Amino acid sequence: MTPQDHNKALGIMHLIYGGFHTLVFLMVVVLYLFMAGILGAALSNAPPGDAPPEFVFGILLVVMLILLLIYALLAVPGLLAGYALLKRKSWAKTAGIVASVVSALSFPFGTALAVYSFWFFFGEGKRFYDSDEYYASARRGQLHDAYDFQGTYGWETRSDRASDREAAYVPPRQPPDWRDS
Repeated sequence: MTPQDHNKALGIMHLIYGGFHTLVFLMVVVLYLFMAGILGAALSNAPPGDAPPEFVFGILLVVMLILLLIYALLAVPGLLAGYALLKRKSWAKTAGIVASVVSALSFPFGTALAVYSFWFFFGEGKRFYDSDEYYASARRGQLHDAYDFQGTYGWETRSDRASDREAAYVPPRQPPDWRDS
């Protein structure tokens, strides 16, 4: 896979990760609203002396808000990083690293996503995002066509055209003739 493919795969994975946590966040909100409705109905029908103390509901509310905050903190970095990676924003590498650190807390899928992200951002992705040509083409708005990356395996991307191959062709060196000796 080329660095562009890894970047796209990471962007999609971070969006899925953030979307999953957003879905869990919404499910927890619905669950808490349902529980609040049941508790409110139970308290309104309870005799005056049998109602639980009010500090119990305060503690329950604080626990609910803390859990909602945790799910929101897990969702937002993944969504931002996925967007930035897919749009190849200048801050995509930083957002991806932050989202990877946050996702590493969720074992096993978040940890796997973090390992893959770190492998990319500190390997081929480092050259992909840190090159001067990348930022110059990003400023011109020609990122998808201007970036010419030679990967680790020698595969070319975007410049694998016939005119480029002909201009760069150098004939191989001829071996010595063994019949002359």
